[in-house]
Amino acid sequence: MVRKLKASQACPTLTKDAISQLPNDLTCQILSLLSTKEAVKTSVLSTRWRHLWLSLPCLELKSREFLDLKNFTSFGDRFFDSTRVSCIQEVKLTIHKKDVSDGYFLTSWFDAAVKRKIQHLHVGSYSYADRRFNKMPQRVYNCETLVCLKLFQVTLSDAEFVSLPSLKTMHLEYIEFPNEATFETLVLCSPVLECLKIVVASDDEKVFRVHSRSLKRLTFERVSPFLFDSAGVVIDAPRLCFLSINDNISKSVIIHKLESNAVLQMSLLGIICLEEFDDEFFDDIYEVIVSSKISNIHKFLHGISMARSMKICRGTLKIMCHYSKLEPFPQFSNMSYLDITLYPRDFKWLPAFLESFPNLKYLALVCDDRKGGFSEDIDQVSFSSVPECLLSSLEFVELIAPVQYDVELKLVKYLLKNSAVLEKLILRLASYNSRRDYMLKKLLKIPRVSTKCKVVIL
Repeated sequence: MVRKLKASQACPTLTKDAISQLPNDLTCQILSLLSTKEAVKTSVLSTRWRHLWLSLPCLELKSREFLDLKNFTSFGDRFFDSTRVSCIQEVKLTIHKKDVSDGYFLTSWFDAAVKRKIQHLHVGSYSYADRRFNKMPQRVYNCETLVCLKLFQVTLSDAEFVSLPSLKTMHLEYIEFPNEATFETLVLCSPVLECLKIVVASDDEKVFRVHSRSLKRLTFERVSPFLFDSAGVVIDAPRLCFLSINDNISKSVIIHKLESNAVLQMSLLGIICLEEFDDEFFDDIYEVIVSSKISNIHKFLHGISMARSMKICRGTLKIMCHYSKLEPFPQFSNMSYLDITLYPRDFKWLPAFLESFPNLKYLALVCDDRKGGFSEDIDQVSFSSVPECLLSSLEFVELIAPVQYDVELKLVKYLLKNSAVLEKLILRLASYNSRRDYMLKKLLKIPRVSTKCKVVIL
């Protein structure tokens, strides 16, 4: 008779829990790959697992996942118990409940997080009743180990003393600052800060001053249907290599010399409602805007003149072109990449505008014809000059357009006939329309001054 073996004798590994044999530190690292909610569920596995989640290096806590404020704060109090010695790498707090508006519990939580050498802190507030309701404790201003700070819709207290020696990334979105000095100090006292994102509430008319010797990337957004006389931006960051600004209300934008290889993305000084008016009135309004801001525009343009790459919206192009009629436009000698969004009626500006980019190699044109394709005299657009970049440096052109109007075809013809060193022209056409086949046949017949130029139609 063959003796039957017990399961444990037949397969010894069945009686062993391999994960439970791992040291706590390694087990916590594994648990940190789960969501906090899933990691906490492991506490029911055994007595050994009951408190293991309290030593996790990461915590993601959302108030809406709890029945009430008491449960939410009790859970957080257990994790942030200041007597525990394990380090905290990352904390993400998302506070939804209306009844936590004073954020009193955050003080003890942040104190514990700083003691446990936190590196990444994300706090976001969401409330239908009030846009910014949780006030951050003073402790958030002083943390030697903090590397990344991201705050959304919270209120900051007055910065009496700030010391963030390790902070490299900071995102401040829809923050209520007590004064302009608090923001300025926050940036100044982050000596290794490299990446800064600021999204300003539509009713905030402060002047935001960015002074940093270390900053490399800056994103600034302030869009509003209202105009404020006092709003402004001052940027003094000599190492800045990427700058994105979307600001339609600031009275002035002052930039003190960007890094020579800087990349720019700009949507500036445009008035949203103007696009509803006819073109003649539109131009008149732009002329008024430029005339009233000519000194500020002058400082701004000379501050960005060393940039290598630039992307601008239609409104910014119009501002620049109207400025060039009043004062000489600065030379962007380092500029090799230029991306412009424009209407077909704006093509007339291109030759003169491109004169300021003598070493341009890549030109991207995004043609928006929602309002620009129906003017009676649109086909009368002419190109009276040939800028230096077309003759000596322009190698690549990308045109994103419907190509259903003769003025667009005229632009392609102008580029092909005058770009002496052009290597490739890419046309990204809109969806099929009745004139497309006719236009494509005409495109293929256009002569090219550059013998190595290829036309690619997508």
